[in-house]
Amino acid sequence: MKWKIQIVFLISAVLFSCGPNRESLPAPDRPKIYPAPEPLSESDIGSGAIPEVDGIKILWGKVANSSGYKIYRGEMKGDKIEFVFYSDVKAQGGVSDTFFIDRNVEFRKVYYYYVRAYNRDNVESQPSDTISFELYFKPRLISPGNNSEVGADTLIFRWDDPNGGGDFVIRVKNVQTDSLIWIYSYRSFSIFSVRFNIDSKARENLTPGRQYKWRVDRVQFGQNAGSKSNWGVFNVK
Repeated sequence: MKWKIQIVFLISAVLFSCGPNRESLPAPDRPKIYPAPEPLSESDIGSGAIPEVDGIKILWGKVANSSGYKIYRGEMKGDKIEFVFYSDVKAQGGVSDTFFIDRNVEFRKVYYYYVRAYNRDNVESQPSDTISFELYFKPRLISPGNNSEVGADTLIFRWDDPNGGGDFVIRVKNVQTDSLIWIYSYRSFSIFSVRFNIDSKARENLTPGRQYKWRVDRVQFGQNAGSKSNWGVFNVK
């Protein structure tokens, strides 16, 4: 009986060794992570604060032959950054870029992130560049109120800043075309109001009967920090 068991084991081993082997895949390419855009950048595409929620968005380019991506988050511990595996994002077909929104963050605290792609064998790529971001409280829009009607010649944007003031960037877009028609940098620690087109650099006049939207970003020039208010919508009468 003992010999029969050994013979069966040997035959199984031979058959397994002669069977087709799936070739292991090489590690995916290193992901390209997009840093936070410059405060006055028109594209407004990249990692960092977003208008929709209080959170930090991490954006990177799709990697070919990847099954997913592993997000690593770091915090400053003493005099060094300590990273831990933070989240797994499955690859999606038909998209050029991939993102993750970290909503489990504290305000006014710096977080660090990098991304690794992995294949079906869970072989990870080299890490992407590391980015950092510090989230501020969102400015609160006051007027014009959402879906309110305003006069083109008397439009003044007013908001409140829970951060106590600093540097701001006001953006105005045409809702129909989603095109940026005015962007303006403003600094204040007490008065949070700006008249539309105060610098006479708007790309088009506000047209009666059309709808527009506006947003206020709290920015830190030269630093990866800040926040973006929700978009407010108004109609020109």
